[in-house]
Amino acid sequence: MSKRFVTLRDMHDEGGHRSLAASLAADGTLTITGQDLGDGVEQLFGPGNREYEWVWTIRAQHVPQLAAALGAGDDLLAALAARFSDERAAGLQPFLDEQAIPYDHWSRVGD
Repeated sequence: MSKRFVTLRDMHDEGGHRSLAASLAADGTLTITGQDLGDGVEQLFGPGNREYEWVWTIRAQHVPQLAAALGAGDDLLAALAARFSDERAAGLQPFLDEQAIPYDHWSRVGD
C-alpha cells in the first residue's frame, strides 16, 4: 500500500471545525480518527459541549473485508478518500455498519 495516512475531512464552516483522518499501521490495523469543534457540537450535545472526538479501529483481520467492499485494490486509503472525503465522510460509519465490518469505537464529548 502506498499511503499510510489520509485526511478525509478538514472543514471549517458556521458550525465549527470538523476533521476526519485514516491511518494504516504497519500491522495492518486501520484507525479512523475524528474531531468536531464548535457550535455544531453544542447543538447536538447541549450547552457547554463544544468538542466531540472519536476513534474507530478496524483490526487487521477485518481490513481485507473493508478493502473488498470498497473495491480498493492495493491502496485502501486512496479508496477511502475517493468514496468518503469532505461531506461524504458522514457516510463512512453507515457503510461500515451496512457491510458488517467490525470495528472498535471510542468517543468523548466535552472540552
